[in-house]
Amino acid sequence: MQKVFYWMYVLTLSTILAACASTTHTSSTGPDPSNQAVAVISQPATTDQGNAAHQVVALSNSSAAASVANTELPPALADTSLSAKGDPNRGKTVFASCAGCHSTSTNTLLGPGLAGLFSIEGPKLPDGVDYQGLLPNGKERSEANIAEWIRTGGSGSIGYMPPTPLTNEQMADLMAYLRTLE
Repeated sequence: MQKVFYWMYVLTLSTILAACASTTHTSSTGPDPSNQAVAVISQPATTDQGNAAHQVVALSNSSAAASVANTELPPALADTSLSAKGDPNRGKTVFASCAGCHSTSTNTLLGPGLAGLFSIEGPKLPDGVDYQGLLPNGKERSEANIAEWIRTGGSGSIGYMPPTPLTNEQMADLMAYLRTLE
């Protein structure tokens, strides 16, 4: 009986997550995300007989519902003025010279892994390192600032970034490739 409730829980959670994922990218003509209902699953409640039941609470027009649906990138991260001109396949080739220090995952080598560089959370940094969502030079993460950091280099809590002279085309290709890393 517990396995049945477990699978009901898994299916319900999967349905809720799929519904939430489909509402994260709404257009200006789509429904208002603040009016969407979001379901939250709590811990299983157990009756005296030991039968598990799951409580589902619907939240509507709440800040929690709005914050789940509103996952748009801030303007600095959403700006694709460089990467839009680039080719991610060529960018992968450009990245080969970066791979000695940076991984395409969340693994830290000499430098941080670059997966999620353009996500809200940013790349995963080693324990004890917190740039508070910024670059090591204190500037916000935008394509222009990342390109400047790559070209000029500098030092941070993790290590030293050597200056890397790239053409504008190579930089656009690299930005396009870095945007594909999740």
